[in-house]
Amino acid sequence: MKIAIEELAGCSGCTIAVLDLHEMLLDVVAEADIVYSPVIMDVKEPPEGIDIAFVTGAVRNEENRERLEKIRRRAKTLVALGTCACYGGVSGLSMLSSNEDLFSCVYREVETTKPDGVIPTDVPPFLYRAFAVGDLVKIDYYIVGCPPKEAFLKQIIPAMIAGDTLELSRKSVCSECDRVMGPVENWTLKRRHEGVPDREHCLLGQGYLCLGSVTFGRCGASCPKNNIPCHGCNGPSLDILREPCRDIYGMMARRISDLTDKPQKEVEKELYDVAHTMYAFTIGSLIMEDKENSKIRDLVKERSR
Repeated sequence: MKIAIEELAGCSGCTIAVLDLHEMLLDVVAEADIVYSPVIMDVKEPPEGIDIAFVTGAVRNEENRERLEKIRRRAKTLVALGTCACYGGVSGLSMLSSNEDLFSCVYREVETTKPDGVIPTDVPPFLYRAFAVGDLVKIDYYIVGCPPKEAFLKQIIPAMIAGDTLELSRKSVCSECDRVMGPVENWTLKRRHEGVPDREHCLLGQGYLCLGSVTFGRCGASCPKNNIPCHGCNGPSLDILREPCRDIYGMMARRISDLTDKPQKEVEKELYDVAHTMYAFTIGSLIMEDKENSKIRDLVKERSR
């Protein structure tokens, strides 16, 4: 059994999540050889005959695309590991600016840049947009998370190596949250820095923009349990993913409206910075962009003018 991990446009956090299996890695390498992983070992190219390849990160430049296509050809099974691979992740937010503005910011406007302001020409050319890996090649399995949580990787990776099937939770973050709905009175939308949330009651009911009801679970609701509203880093819940007419923004506005008895149009007026609050982890996904009521296409046009 040969395993590989390919790195594209991401932070390598998903590979570190695999290393966070700690002693359990000994059980993994007893059954399989890790033959390629730029973070773990000094191997420049993936070999032929890979049984299971995990790919992390989005596709943002030509090298990313070439490496994705190569690992697809050389692997029998290809797994998108992490939200960047599954939905474009935070790399997709780069679509809110033109490529010229991005390079100017990175190489000329940041305090740590060289004073000559020269933009290098020997870096891989950017594509016109970011892509989730499944937008470009066939993916056999998807494992979401930013990064995927250790508890689930401990179940998933050994099962994949053994060829077993698993029954895992398919519910939203809300289903894993231990909060209860409190009184909803005089509801107004709060920014995260405003006040200290009550630990017992629903964050959305308190006015904080918590995306737990529209976000896929398997994280143990770790942010809400630590008094932090869910930011949607696991990607959309299955009811949104499966239905062409359902979108993160629209479903959040509707659920706030149902919760507060405010008209949905009034709720939408209170929603702010939609690109970062609703689509921070999914804006690079063609699946999410192509939904009939998605705001992604309009946001990209507006910000990149």
